[in-house]
Amino acid sequence: MKRIWIWTWLFLLLPAFAFANLQAAETDTTKTNWWVVGVETSNNSSFFGRNTATRYPYIAPTVTYVHHTGIWASATAHQLFGTEDFIDETDLSVGYSFKVRKRLEVDLSYSHFIFGKNTPLVNASTTDALSARTAYDWKYLYTALTGSYIIGSGNDIFTVLENSRYVPLNPLWQGNIPVGLDPKISVTAGTQHFYDTHTTTTTKKTSTGGGTTGSGPIGGILDPLKPGGGNGSNNGGTTTEETTTTTTTTNVSRFRVLNYDLKIPVVVYYGNFEFEPSWRYSIPVNKLEGDESRAQSFYTLSVKYTF
Repeated sequence: MKRIWIWTWLFLLLPAFAFANLQAAETDTTKTNWWVVGVETSNNSSFFGRNTATRYPYIAPTVTYVHHTGIWASATAHQLFGTEDFIDETDLSVGYSFKVRKRLEVDLSYSHFIFGKNTPLVNASTTDALSARTAYDWKYLYTALTGSYIIGSGNDIFTVLENSRYVPLNPLWQGNIPVGLDPKISVTAGTQHFYDTHTTTTTKKTSTGGGTTGSGPIGGILDPLKPGGGNGSNNGGTTTEETTTTTTTTNVSRFRVLNYDLKIPVVVYYGNFEFEPSWRYSIPVNKLEGDESRAQSFYTLSVKYTF
């Protein structure tokens, strides 16, 4: 059974996509808006660090419009190789990017998801998402925190903390084409839903016959038919035990760290084109029972054209 494809990169890529083009646009005051056409392909897909034993490589073209005011809109189509539908998922997003200070940036976005009729995607129950991203440039370190509220049959919250720094490589050979590394370390946390089962066993003792429970007037102490008030002897009675077992199952939601990532992209600019081959190593943690996720490498190529 075909299983998993998720859009972790959606909440990381689209806001960063808008930021990158806004920054590039600031150097050109003659433009009032920008279009960006891009495509991304990878050897496998994941959901906030979660993956399956079966690999699902994909290709995802994207069209983004960015207005000089910071408002942007984007449409992304996802095609998994070897699936029945021509398009497995379509994402429609709108957002607003702005600067609070010179080094502090904020991006707010809303996304709506449309799935193919026969899509194998496990996130097909997801309909919408609200996302907020803040990024601060510490000069030697670039920190971004993204929070996403996923709306669907089960609502979830995910956060991604990312630290990176672009390192230009041109000074090494004095090349004319801008080339650089943009290594990133990120930690993903989110809600996990699972069933928690508790079993409680209780034992109740009951007496019959002569009895030792001390029944009668004033607890049997003054019962003339029971010398000594019936204390200290069974008087021919019997004691039985009744055991009751109760099982309770509850739906539990817990917010925990889900994944650690190391990503090393090589960024190449050529005119209006941007090429970004990258390698990412993902380590899932706090896995629930039945989770097939494992640490593995992802190889991705992204190409963008701005006009």
